[in-house]
Amino acid sequence: MREGILWWAVLLIAANASADERAPVAVLHAIGTLHGFPSMSDGAGKVIADGELTQELSGDHLVVHARWLFADGRQADERDDFRVDRDVAQEHFSWIETRGSEELRRFEVDFGTGKAMAMTRDDHQHEKHEEAQLDLRGGRAFAGYGVALALSELSVPAGGDAEITAVGFTPQPRTVTLQVHRGNEEAVTVAQRAIPCDRYTLHPMIAFPVNLFAGVKDAHVWLTHAPPRALLRSEQNLVTKDDPVVIVDAMPRGAAHPPAGRIRQASPPSPSR
Repeated sequence: MREGILWWAVLLIAANASADERAPVAVLHAIGTLHGFPSMSDGAGKVIADGELTQELSGDHLVVHARWLFADGRQADERDDFRVDRDVAQEHFSWIETRGSEELRRFEVDFGTGKAMAMTRDDHQHEKHEEAQLDLRGGRAFAGYGVALALSELSVPAGGDAEITAVGFTPQPRTVTLQVHRGNEEAVTVAQRAIPCDRYTLHPMIAFPVNLFAGVKDAHVWLTHAPPRALLRSEQNLVTKDDPVVIVDAMPRGAAHPPAGRIRQASPPSPSR
């Protein structure tokens, strides 16, 4: 079994608003441009991948690109496209995993057409392609980083619940209902500082056939308690339900790769006189 990510999420899923909140996810806070360097760790806390994330806004078009460099030589690229005006509407999602020039896995969702696909390799490295036609309503469906973005804009009271219809990969794209629970305030330690956060638990509500999602663990997302809410940490399967659970931290926790060379440190500013 390969080591596994999301940034960001990260279980690769597509979600819509709960049955009690049928309107598209509204933009509650200003969404803008950012540049970050997240870390990915395994369940034991060992850093397994160095990440770089950019979020660029042009008009009402938001593009998010996350790149992961794994210690074992793999690379993963995630791209998410959104339209953000009054609502948050995801338009495209892709996750491409490579080793050198060889493509290992690919997962894509086109929210305009509802088409989703998965390309994986069997034990003999033969490609396996699977597709699905999904009901993904504009402004109510999300995948990858889009799940965390939607959660940051979703109004769920502390202790409250919502339901999310998700697309999980088994590795074939399939829908599953997730129960979203917003817990009470708790502290997450970042760079030796305790940051007040809210934990969002994503629990799969298993229906027939049970064996397709049996053994799937709950995913967790930590957002800052005070608005505007920001993603600090996530814990989930990398992509498919059988991938190992990974932890993604928005702030670097260390390096998965040793430095290629000595990096010249910037000189501290001179004290003002």
